[in-house]
Amino acid sequence: MSIFDKKIFMIALPCIFMLAVLTKPVLSEEIKYELFELIELGIDQSLLLETDRLQHQNVYSALLSSYYDFLPSATVSASRNLINDDIETAGFSLSKSISLNEPTYFNWRRARIDWENAQYELEENRKKTAFEIFRLYMMVLESRRRIEIQKSNLDIQKKIFNQIELLYEQQQRSLLDLKQSEIALINAEISYENAQIQHRQARENLFLYLNIEDNGYPLIEPDLALQEEEFEYQAPLELIKTENNLNRTKLSLRQTKLDFLPSLALSYHYNYRYPGPQNAENIWDFREYKDSYTVSLTASYSLLNPVEQRQVYYRSKRSFRAQELQYNYQTANLEKTFMQLTRAWDNEKRVFSLVEKRYELAGDNLQMAQERFNLGIMSLLELDQAVSDYLEAEIDYSTRYYQLLIKQEEINLFLSRRILDRW
Repeated sequence: MSIFDKKIFMIALPCIFMLAVLTKPVLSEEIKYELFELIELGIDQSLLLETDRLQHQNVYSALLSSYYDFLPSATVSASRNLINDDIETAGFSLSKSISLNEPTYFNWRRARIDWENAQYELEENRKKTAFEIFRLYMMVLESRRRIEIQKSNLDIQKKIFNQIELLYEQQQRSLLDLKQSEIALINAEISYENAQIQHRQARENLFLYLNIEDNGYPLIEPDLALQEEEFEYQAPLELIKTENNLNRTKLSLRQTKLDFLPSLALSYHYNYRYPGPQNAENIWDFREYKDSYTVSLTASYSLLNPVEQRQVYYRSKRSFRAQELQYNYQTANLEKTFMQLTRAWDNEKRVFSLVEKRYELAGDNLQMAQERFNLGIMSLLELDQAVSDYLEAEIDYSTRYYQLLIKQEEINLFLSRRILDRW
């Protein structure tokens, strides 16, 4: 190649490289299911949450109605006598009455409590939905990991069987060793098939709960960590709702007590009316309208009122006492349950540390066992035991890891804390 040809080659080489890069087909990124996206999708499509949202709107509508009840009554009226056209009447009236035991006030207070509980109910069910999707997602990941473990075990058993078969042909292993290895291989195949069945069932449960079609895309392993800080008790939403219901009953009891008092009402009435044909020519002559107003204070008392109200009051009092007992029991029971959950959490974390250590030791032991078996200083039975120990340790480690993640969010759900620090 001449110097000129070399220069042409050096100039053309970058162009060829750029052309190759630009014309290189772009591989589409594989579609995968992601935990947080599935949770958001599940929350949007949840039938339970959709029902709660509708109920939430009804409760809010009731709260607005309780506010509107404070407004005065305003009326516009007009009439005309069909026999005598000269008789026309029209007017506007405004009236409002406030009593000592005003039902409007108590209805408004109860509507506010119902609205607060409806918000708690919606938030609680949102957390429950997020947790359930997370739990089912973890079950799919755990079953997928079990498939990988059983596949690895199946490969090991195939390798051992091929070694035993070769040694048997060389008359270095007995027929019994060959049969035992074949049985171990069949057991590994059965375990692998069972793991695949469990994985399919776990995926079906997840997408059945999500109410969407499973397109078979793989699930992304989320980057989650076990919590290091200690859980601190706080009143869950369940207890707050019970306390609100107790206050609601207490409010009704207070209203019942006021019913024993005399009825005392302050009323205001304003009237703006057309005076009639004797004073004006037509109904549209607003200069002829006359206004008037009255303010009255009325007091009355029914002599049989104590007899009538006593049983109503006793029923309300007993209902309040029953709810108070239930609230006290629930408060103590939730605190005890939290202590049990945290104790179990601490114990399971300690056991998980031991399981992790056993898993590492079982792996080292299996490696040494395979080397000793290849050297002919270890029996097949001893090798099978090492394989079995490693398989059991690996499955136990994987299962406990995902169960710990689920338990962690279960405690967060119990305390009404955010699930996965988001919901």
